[in-house]
Amino acid sequence: MKLPKNSGGGSDFELTPDGNHLAVCFQVIDLGTHTITYKDTQKEQRKVMIGWELPHERMSDGRPFMVKKRYTFSSHEKATMRRDLESWRGKKFQESDFGPGGFDIKNLLGKGCFLQVVHNDVNEKTYANVASIGSLPKGTVTPALENEVVYLSLDPEDFEPSTFEALPDWMKELIAESPEYRALNNYVAPPQQADAGDPGDGTPF
Repeated sequence: MKLPKNSGGGSDFELTPDGNHLAVCFQVIDLGTHTITYKDTQKEQRKVMIGWELPHERMSDGRPFMVKKRYTFSSHEKATMRRDLESWRGKKFQESDFGPGGFDIKNLLGKGCFLQVVHNDVNEKTYANVASIGSLPKGTVTPALENEVVYLSLDPEDFEPSTFEALPDWMKELIAESPEYRALNNYVAPPQQADAGDPGDGTPF
């Protein structure tokens, strides 16, 4: 799932601790395109959810805490996703990094970073949110993931039905509303093309 060129809830789970944490990405989920209302204006925006585990913060059952953030899938220079990814990789993107053959967000899986987690109160519930992302200092060892790696792209050539079926019901229902998911029923696979490969410039992705 390639980042495109620039085109101009609470639960009963244990609350992820606030503060600065070493984190490792274990989940990248394409949520598809949805109608978003902002300041009385409706927009169609494609959304992506990224999830991290915090290997040094443990729940009562011994598993690592997790935290997730939902992004608009955009490479616009002012987009939160681009800002966070540049902070994470410690290097700005160039416009040549985007579009066909460019940056694939699947590369985030297994990569480490620092997350600043903050607690926000909304309607008498407290949520743990990712406020900022930073790159790891050179030489920092990224711990191995304990959670199962989950990657779902709604790009037809990358879609895995078994991954979709394993998602929580609320997420499947949300994804199923998207035009990308509906279009998968009419998809015919093209010939395989070679991957662009690792840029190898020392950045984490």
